[in-house]
This record gives sequence, C-alpha cells and structure tokens, in this order.
Amino acid sequence: MRELKETPPRMVVDGQVAEFGAFKDPFREVNLLDVELEVGGRKVPRALREYRLKEWEHFGIISSEWYFGMVIFDAKFMGTSFFYAFNRRTGEFFEHERTSVAGPLRVARELWHGECYYRNIGYSMEFENRLDSGMHRLRAEIKAKRSKPSIQAEVFVLEDIERYKPLVQVSPVAPNRPLYTHKAAVPVEGRVTMGSREVVLDPETDVALMDVQKTYYPYRTFWKWTTFGGRDAGGRLIGMNACQNFITDDENYNENCTWVDGEITLLSAARFLYDENSLLEPWKLSTTGGEMDLTFRPQGERAGKISIGVVMSDFHQPFGTFEGRMAGPEGSTVQVEGPFGLCEHHLARF
Repeated sequence: MRELKETPPRMVVDGQVAEFGAFKDPFREVNLLDVELEVGGRKVPRALREYRLKEWEHFGIISSEWYFGMVIFDAKFMGTSFFYAFNRRTGEFFEHERTSVAGPLRVARELWHGECYYRNIGYSMEFENRLDSGMHRLRAEIKAKRSKPSIQAEVFVLEDIERYKPLVQVSPVAPNRPLYTHKAAVPVEGRVTMGSREVVLDPETDVALMDVQKTYYPYRTFWKWTTFGGRDAGGRLIGMNACQNFITDDENYNENCTWVDGEITLLSAARFLYDENSLLEPWKLSTTGGEMDLTFRPQGERAGKISIGVVMSDFHQPFGTFEGRMAGPEGSTVQVEGPFGLCEHHLARF
C-alpha cells in the first residue's frame, strides 16, 4: 500500500536521490542535476546530464465550454511550445505550435518561485510559478496565423497546497536515476481572448490540471497517461491522474492518484486498454487493485510526429469525457459522470 512520505529538503543529497516515493509536500529544492549517474561503470559529466534531462510544464484549463492546453517543453536539443483550444460544445479546434533547435526557452527549476518561457516570432508564452503565494500565472500572446485567431491570455492557476494537495512523486528509472513529477487539479481564474471572443474563467466552476516533469529518460521510451478535472453533483472539485510507463516496479512507484475536494488518494498500478490504431474509440482505464474503473470517450485529439535522424516522437493526445468510478478519501467510492480530460499515447526516442 503506497503512503505519503515526509518530503526531504533536497531531492538529491551527496549525489544520491534522497528517497523515492510519493511525498506530502512539494520539494523546496529540485536539484536533479546534482545526481550521480553512471553508464557502463563510468560517471556521466554534469554537462551531459543536463543535456539528457528533459523538462516540461503543461497546463490544461477546463471550462464548461472550452478546453485550453498550454505547454513549454525543453528537450535540450530542441524546444517546443503549443497552445490549443477545443470547443466542447461545437467541436471547433485550433492550435498554435512552435518548435526550435535553439532559442529563448526556459523551464523553471522550482515551483516555489521560478519562471518558464518560450519566445519566438509572433509567439510568446510565460509561466510564473509562485507556489509560495498559492498560484501560477500563465500568459500567452500569439499572433493570428491563417485561419487561426490571435491569442491573448492571462490565467491564474490557484494552487493553494494547504487546500489542494498535489501529487509529488519521485520514481526510479534506475537505482539512482529519478523521474520527478508534480501534478495537481485546482481552481482557475482569468481570461483567454481568441480573436474577438473572450472566455472568462470562474474559480467556482472551472479547473486547471497541472503536469510538471523532469526526468532522465531512457533513449527509447513510452508512456500512456490520463487525467481529468471537474465538479461532481455536489460541487466538489474532483480529479484523477494515472500513467503506465517504463518504471519497472509500478505497483510501488507510480503517478496514480485521485483528488476529491482537495484530498489526495494514492492508487495501485494503472492499466490501459485501447486500440492503438483507433485512438478515438473508447478507452478502458483501471488499476490492478481495483480502485478505478473508467471509460474514456474521446471527442477529438491533438497529435504530432517528429522524426529527425535518431530522434523520434509519435504523440497522440485525445481529449474527451470520463465515466465510471474511482476511489476517494477513507475508502469511499466516487461516481465519475462526465468530467473533461485527456489521455495520451506517446512513443519516443530522444
């Protein structure tokens, strides 16, 4: 049975990961570059460790009518950012994306007080992490391009960790090779303007999903991921996150949890059942311990494929609604009746 552990002050101490597992509080110092890595019995220099460390911050913003996806991803040999919008009522979808081999790009080291940005011609996205103030400020300014409208966004993700407990997880890719992630489902407020249309976000009804990750990935990698957020019939904020990837001992080390009214419940290993050739057909999502049994019904997807020499990414992110049941606090069962979220199928070499 997984349990929340006390959080060490630093993730890495004297070159070693302080502890693997799920933690009660966010790390004050996420110093993954200090870890001692070895390949074939030889230590990996810091410069090469920095090159191998992949980092991103991803936010999903859910209102009654719209879903907005925003990401800044630093793969070191290249950087990517995208903003996409999906109208849940009409099916309208559009996306702005930028990828560059080199350029003004940064992913914050810490969530307590740090900045992310991606800047390109006609495209600017910035995330200000202010966990010490209980929020993250997201800003985007993107020029119109062909049929895609311009974007001006200022969004406040209200991550009050005293009220809404995040998932803080460090898992072993290898004995001293960490996968770190911080995930949350929290209220959101602000505005997103798309051309002449404005969407005002209400923290009483609207939800932000947060996904932060820093990892020394194996060269060939994969993951299957799912998350959602919304309000149940009683007005409680509910959410879920689950992933099946390359972590060998995924019963004890995984990213699987539910949130109900700010309380987090850890889950056993996640399992995904779907047709890789028909990703817009329903998915079945479950856990080995029986804490979750969900059906995901896609309504659309964001997809991308990159193949440059030895580098490859085959990325599919269907989005839609969820139905079924999941575990809640103190052994309770929560009925899931249509909240919005996404799944992801990703194969990569990088």
